[in-house]
Amino acid sequence: MSFNNFALKFSRYLPPEQSNKFSLEALKIISHLNLLDALFPKKTKEINSINLMGLNFPNRVGVAGGLDKNANYFHILGKLGFGFVEVGTVTLKPQSGNPKPRLYRFNDQETIINSLGFNNIGAFKALKNIEKNKKNFDGILGISIGKGKDIKIDRAHEDYLHLMDFFKDVGDYFAINISSPNTKDLRNLTKDDYFNNLVDKIMNKREQISKGFSAKKPIIVKISPDESIDNLEKIVTYCKQSGVDGFILTNTSLDHDYKIPGGLSGSQLRHKAEESLKFVRSIVGQETNIIASGGIMTKEDALNRFKLKADLIQLYSGFVFRGNELLQDCLEISST
Repeated sequence: MSFNNFALKFSRYLPPEQSNKFSLEALKIISHLNLLDALFPKKTKEINSINLMGLNFPNRVGVAGGLDKNANYFHILGKLGFGFVEVGTVTLKPQSGNPKPRLYRFNDQETIINSLGFNNIGAFKALKNIEKNKKNFDGILGISIGKGKDIKIDRAHEDYLHLMDFFKDVGDYFAINISSPNTKDLRNLTKDDYFNNLVDKIMNKREQISKGFSAKKPIIVKISPDESIDNLEKIVTYCKQSGVDGFILTNTSLDHDYKIPGGLSGSQLRHKAEESLKFVRSIVGQETNIIASGGIMTKEDALNRFKLKADLIQLYSGFVFRGNELLQDCLEISST
């Protein structure tokens, strides 16, 4: 049995939230002992980089927001082989998140339900972690930002703008999280009353914080798989007109049969995520960048997202269930 499979099997005996932390801490220790390459071997040395949005991605496989909420591990994940890591979602102030238990793992279905609720250490401490760890990271660092749970919806834009100021010197791109199902009213930001105004303010802020930089910080909007076709088209069309650089398709889904609050990720999200990708690509053409996320559990899933014209892919649940073997499979096909 490979060390990867042994570690995955052992982690399943732990409660899900503790399991995730244990696994990441274990990777950190293994890295400090210079054993990453020995215990998690790489399949291929021929990895193709790609330039998108003015950023040079070492490869096309990244980590979705939510795995490294507090920017403690992104440099370790980079050493493992990921070309980019999205940390967060970060809010201005620290948040404890929703009451526990709030993370459920169904191993037989390769499914995760989470109602975490943007639990994180807040912008100030997250910034300190990024400053400490980024010197040991060669990939692209995305910062997923979201509104605080106590911030009213009509003032949500203020949080996003303050967070952009906070991370403008350390983040390579901003992921605008308006699609988590676990923060009250957050998904209402996609409604007409709020969405256009939010996008306008974010793009104006992008212009302000880009002064002094050689290029503008890319803005990527993370979209829910539960949007109606009509609203999804409105969101995507307005973003494209406004100069948004890309989309993450998709976040977790509330459309599931589990009698548990929270968003579904894993194998059962595959179909919705693929349909969202096909639809959005049909609207935006090839000019706008799309990061495919959600339900990428196998080498075939990753290959299909690239066939559906995703520019990049992100792993989360697939990495939780299959670990380094899935990462290496994805790296292999992304370089062909």
